[in-house]
Amino acid sequence: MRTIIAAAAVVLVLVAQGATGVAQTGAPAAGGGAAAPDIENGRKVFAFGNTSCSNCHGNGAIGGFGPDLAGHGIPLARAAQAIRRPIWRMPAFDNTQVTDKEIADMVAYWNSLPQTEKLGNWRTPFPKDPEEGQLLAVQYGCTQCHGNTLDTPRHGQGEVDGDFAWFKHQVYEHSKAQPEQWAMLDRENAPSSTPGPGRVRMGNFDTKRLPEETLKKIYDWAVLDLGKLVPISARVAVAPGTGGTTYTVDVANGAVPNKGLTAEDVTISMIVPAGMKVVSNTGNGYQGVKKQGNNDVASWKVAKFVPRQREKFSVTLSGAATTANEVPRGTIAWAKPTAKEDAEVNFSAPRPGGRGGAPAGD
Repeated sequence: MRTIIAAAAVVLVLVAQGATGVAQTGAPAAGGGAAAPDIENGRKVFAFGNTSCSNCHGNGAIGGFGPDLAGHGIPLARAAQAIRRPIWRMPAFDNTQVTDKEIADMVAYWNSLPQTEKLGNWRTPFPKDPEEGQLLAVQYGCTQCHGNTLDTPRHGQGEVDGDFAWFKHQVYEHSKAQPEQWAMLDRENAPSSTPGPGRVRMGNFDTKRLPEETLKKIYDWAVLDLGKLVPISARVAVAPGTGGTTYTVDVANGAVPNKGLTAEDVTISMIVPAGMKVVSNTGNGYQGVKKQGNNDVASWKVAKFVPRQREKFSVTLSGAATTANEVPRGTIAWAKPTAKEDAEVNFSAPRPGGRGGAPAGD
């Protein structure tokens, strides 16, 4: 409740202070031949998957963890100040992450919308019985983008086996730190489980508003308590043939050599849909098909998956699934390093009609 009240106060400050007409440093210049704001581009920039603004401020700017922005007539100078030099727990976004023109376009988009009658829900609900580190991650908005177990940052940590110094660099200087880490990866030959290069969507937190002592508690909970995650990715390819359909799981450890994590005692498991039968297989460590509960499961075991290791595992299946649209699916799990949460990767073949089969972690 305190978070919602504080968030609502921010938008009131933006509107009330903007009415004074006081100029603010860091705001995009108005007039002087500046291009007119583009409402449609503002909508696209604000949209989920482009920036991460809507994760806190809601789809359609109706609010959620952060304040609603729709229909308040927020002045451009005040919005720019809040984005470039925020006064609350929101991180600051520099010009490499969102340009002055994009800010102007988003403000025009917000101001074109009607005010919302009901605030939106949090993107990530409040967790049950959170520990101190998790509660702090919630309070600072981390979970709205990264989920209640911070699985994306933990996969990023696994790419380089980052310590607390790495974590600080990522949080306080993210606009620099994330491109630096992207440059270390080889996504073409060993795709990682983290999102690929593009817009750096998280801002830079301020040590005055997110003190190092507080950040350390978040790191200790997420990385040391929940456990480190190996950045394993899995993609499924489907190839129909005269002898059946071949399903190939392309598995890679996207970690950086001599830095990142190695997965040990790895098991790749694929559920064979009822009505289908394995007629051939490829890949090291094939264990055959065994009954697990009500499912027939084909599996492979690999001693280690080191950074940038990439292997393919396949089965050719005959017959047809007895359940409509049922496709092979499964998991990749490892024994070490141990983790309390998220210590497996799910994969699925594409479903008829084009759904399913998305790269794990993307």
